[in-house]
Amino acid sequence: MKDIRVRLKRILQDESGQAVVLAAAGMVVILGFAGLALDIGQMRYEKRQLQAAADAAALSAALEISACSGTSDCSAMMTAAEQAMTENGLTVSGGNVLEQCASGSTTALTLTVNNGPCALGSTSSDPNYGSKSYVEVVVAEPQNTFFARVLGINAKTISARSEATQGNSQFCFYTSTLPSTQSQTGMLLNGGTINASCGIMDDSSSGYALSTDSGVNVTSTVFDVNGGWSPDNGGTYSSTPKLGVAQVSDPLSYLSPPTVGGCLYSGNYLPSNGQILNPGNYCGGINLNNGVSVTLSAGNYYFGGPVNVGTGDTLTGSAGVLLYFYSGSLTMNSGSKANLVAQTTGPYAGILIYQNPSDSSSIILDGNTTSKWEGAIYAVDANLTFNSTGNAAAYTIIDVGSLTLNSGSDLVLNTNYSSLGGGSPLKAGAMLAE
Repeated sequence: MKDIRVRLKRILQDESGQAVVLAAAGMVVILGFAGLALDIGQMRYEKRQLQAAADAAALSAALEISACSGTSDCSAMMTAAEQAMTENGLTVSGGNVLEQCASGSTTALTLTVNNGPCALGSTSSDPNYGSKSYVEVVVAEPQNTFFARVLGINAKTISARSEATQGNSQFCFYTSTLPSTQSQTGMLLNGGTINASCGIMDDSSSGYALSTDSGVNVTSTVFDVNGGWSPDNGGTYSSTPKLGVAQVSDPLSYLSPPTVGGCLYSGNYLPSNGQILNPGNYCGGINLNNGVSVTLSAGNYYFGGPVNVGTGDTLTGSAGVLLYFYSGSLTMNSGSKANLVAQTTGPYAGILIYQNPSDSSSIILDGNTTSKWEGAIYAVDANLTFNSTGNAAAYTIIDVGSLTLNSGSDLVLNTNYSSLGGGSPLKAGAMLAE
C-alpha cells in the first residue's frame, strides 16, 4: 500500500510533457491573433479600395449638382455615382443604390448618395449637413474573415464616406469661347465701367483680343486674355490684363436648347400697356413702344424674331423667366428699363437669356441705373453691347461671342447665387469637401 502511495506521488509531481500542452494551447492563441492581424490588413486594403470608389462617386455626383437644379439625388447624379463605382471595379445592384441615408442590405455592397449630407446626423458633426450644394457618398460592404474565424469573428462590414461639392469658377464673364469667334476682338472697351466681383476671361486668340480706351475703368478679381492687347490700351484696372493665358472651353456648353412648340402668336406682337404675357412661342418677336409696361409670367419664352423695348418702356419678368431666341435677339433701347430674373429651379436655373449658338444677331442692353439682368446672358456667337445702363442684379453671368462697352455704361456683375439651389450654373469641376 505504501508503494502505491509513493508511485502516485511521483506521478503527480512529474512535470514532463506539460510544456508541450502549454505550447500547443499558446500556439492556438498566437495563430488566432496572427490570423486576426492578417484579416485586419486585408480589411484595411479593402477599405482603401472602398474609399477610392467613394471619393470618385462623390466627385462624379457633385458634377451634376447644377444639372439637378436643386432637386436632391436627381437621376443624373445617381447615374454618375453608379458609373464611378463601376469604373473603380465595384458593381452595385439596383436595389442596393440608396438615397438620403435609407437603410439597405447588410449582406451586399451598398451605395448611398445623400444630397445634402445626412450620415453624421447634424451640423455639429458635419458643417455641410443638409446642404444641397454638397453630395455625400457612403459605400459599405461586408467582408468575410479567414484566420480570425478561430476567434469566432466570421465577418465584418467595412465602409467609406466621402463628400464633394462643385468648385466655384473664378470667372463670371467670358467672351469668344467658340472657335468661330476666337479670331475677332473679344472685348472692345470704349469707355464706361465694369465692376465685377469675379474674373474676366477674353478667350480670343486675336492680336487685338482686347481693345481699350483711356476712359474705361475695370474692377475684377482677375482679367485673363488669350490673345493680344491693342496698342490703344488705356484705362484703369484693379487687375492688369494678363496676356497669353491658355484658352478655356465654353462653360455653358452643356446646355441643350429647349424644345419650341407651335406659335402662340405668329406675327410681331405688340402688347398693350399693363399687359401680362404668358409663356410660349412668340414666332415673330415682341415690340414694346410708347411708354408700355409689360410683365412676363414665370416660364419659358421662345422668340423667332426680335424683342424690342423702346425708350420709356419697361419689361418685367421677376417671377423667373427664360428668354430663348431661336432667331433674332433682344434690344433694350436707351431710357428703357428691364427687371428680369432667371428661374431658380429646373434645367435652365440661372439662365436668363439663351440665344441659339448659331444665331449671331447682336444684343443691345441699355436702360436706367435700376435695370436688372439676374441670370446668365448666353449668346456664344453674338456681340453684346452695353451703351448706357446699370445692373442691380444679385448675380449676372456673361458668356458671349464678343462685348462692346461704350461710355456711360456702369456694368455691375455680382456673384450672389444664394437664390439657386444648385449654385452657379457655370461648370467649374468638383472638389472633395471631406
